[in-house]
Amino acid sequence: MNEKEAINWIREQLKFGMKPGLHRVKLLLDKLNHPEKDLKIIHIAGTNGKGSTLSYLKQMLQHHDYTVGTFSSPYIELFNERMSINGTPIPGDQLVYYVEKLKPLCEEVGHTQFGKPTEFEIITCIALQYFKDQRVDYAIFEAGLGGRLDSTNVVSPLLSIITMIGYDHMDILGNSIEEIASEKAGIIKSNIPIVTNEVRQEAYHVIEKRAKQCGSPIYQLHKDYDYTWNESLETGERFNFNSDDLSINNLVLSMSGKHQVENATLAIYSFKKLSELEGFSVSIEKIIKSIEQTTWVGRYEVINKQPKIILDGAHNLEAIEQLVDTIQKRYDPSKVRLLVSVIKGKPIEPIIHQLKRHFDHVSVTSFNFMKSYSSKELLQKFYKCDIIVSENWKSTVKEFLRQQETDEVLVITGSLYFISEVRRYLLE
Repeated sequence: MNEKEAINWIREQLKFGMKPGLHRVKLLLDKLNHPEKDLKIIHIAGTNGKGSTLSYLKQMLQHHDYTVGTFSSPYIELFNERMSINGTPIPGDQLVYYVEKLKPLCEEVGHTQFGKPTEFEIITCIALQYFKDQRVDYAIFEAGLGGRLDSTNVVSPLLSIITMIGYDHMDILGNSIEEIASEKAGIIKSNIPIVTNEVRQEAYHVIEKRAKQCGSPIYQLHKDYDYTWNESLETGERFNFNSDDLSINNLVLSMSGKHQVENATLAIYSFKKLSELEGFSVSIEKIIKSIEQTTWVGRYEVINKQPKIILDGAHNLEAIEQLVDTIQKRYDPSKVRLLVSVIKGKPIEPIIHQLKRHFDHVSVTSFNFMKSYSSKELLQKFYKCDIIVSENWKSTVKEFLRQQETDEVLVITGSLYFISEVRRYLLE
């Protein structure tokens, strides 16, 4: 088996669909002698901001000389990046080794009443075994969907983190913020501290209730830690961080948007809390450097400077609202063009109409993905609106790139799978 065959085999498991539940992953881990028990794990759930929070936290741990395994999804450039150590994706030969190890075990699990393991369950187990074998100091795991029944929820972490909660995957997680919050709060474990950026009462009271049931101390934005936003820079933000025992002024982000300030604030406080739990000292200078050096591809990323093209994987309504706020702080709305692709299962009409309220030039398109809307379906949805349906997003991008002297900005947004495809095309 080679690397391509290993990745294809993992992807083939997508045919078994999305099956929430922990039975299969627990059976696999039992056959692997529970690698998760030998790892120091930080577990992150939430709707928006998981990836950025993970990235800030990884940088701070690395700058303090720790080896850090990270498990995140979806990938933007390489499949292997979902399982990385100090930012380096798992090598192809290592991935092949773990697939060959897992494949017969998956067959065994497939013969039980619970059926074949899913793609996400398999890569969760690969990441846990890989990080254990490589003896990482810390592993940060980002929940895939929800939390309570997500395959990453087999871990017993040192610290749990819940980012902002919004309306996403409502067909699985529930139709109200309270129901979605309940699924996310499912990652809270007995006596394990929980840090959250969620401040809306209807979501926070659900998280707080779960924390009390588990006897877990809970720390909240604006209550236990906070930030002061100073200014938007051309390539990021400047802000101050403060909590009872730590204050840092003039932190500079290389990522744009107030929501990134909140994600960085969450990561700094989580890092401080982890240092208390683990008994290591914290360097303010290293924190400042870590925050400034953190980047996250596909999140308000300037991929082309002239003419300016920005990629941002805003794939739900809350993320779109954050994107609108970030754009308006930097550009004249009349100079902004939007190209959007949203996959099925996401609230496409509210997303497109929200963008149209703020910008005149909004195009919606399809792309090569099994859950993408076809051009015909998009025309049926938007033929009465003043919204362009682009049948070929590559032609739209090419046409914009020809305008070398333009002061317009093209913002490409929506599904992270779409952003990944566009990014690959532009870099090639």
